Amino acid sequence: MVIIKLFFEGGANPNSHPSVETMDNTSKLRESFNQLFNSAFDNEIVRIEAQPIYSVTNIKNIKLRVSDILLVDLDAPKTEKCKRIKDNNLTDIQDRVFFMIQEMEAWILSQPDKIEICFVNLKNNSLIQQENFVQNDNHIKDKNPEDIQEPNKVLGIILQRYFSEEKREKIKKLKYGKLKIAPDLIKLLDINQLRKTFDEVDSLIIKVTEIAKQQ
Repeated sequence: MVIIKLFFEGGANPNSHPSVETMDNTSKLRESFNQLFNSAFDNEIVRIEAQPIYSVTNIKNIKLRVSDILLVDLDAPKTEKCKRIKDNNLTDIQDRVFFMIQEMEAWILSQPDKIEICFVNLKNNSLIQQENFVQNDNHIKDKNPEDIQEPNKVLGIILQRYFSEEKREKIKKLKYGKLKIAPDLIKLLDINQLRKTFDEVDSLIIKVTEIAKQQ
């Protein structure tokens, strides 16, 4: 079996003395990335080991092996990839750097049915009998997920618009938290759909396959 390490931007800041809950949620995010990417491979041959690095700036503290992959948020349109690589001094490993365009949350927005599945028990009462209401939201309907600016904020708006939860005996709108909410959504995503929607995901899978064949 060939093990490929995938360092991804996300998780708790290790210098901020994160709480136990935050660290637990970081572990859940890591496991969700593992589940998502390993679904693309025969795990008796190739296995992905995802590792959060909080920020791309932390990559300088990691000695990458030639088989390691880096996955980071672009925080911009895909035309800015070369600039992002240069600005973060990643030129030497650019063939192993892949981007979540524009952010990880764009992956989630590209599969709105997974949002409905994840929070089926938290739907607002007016939506109990409805389906596909998320995909028809004006923030994402008929839009290329890669073109959605600040998808993390858009996801937050959608969650608050359609879902509620009980807190301290009060019903409140569901708020988005990257560490609290994202793990449950990421693990529901279909890797094959992501490959069709995002060229970077497809390229990453192809690269992992190439590296595995060389081992």
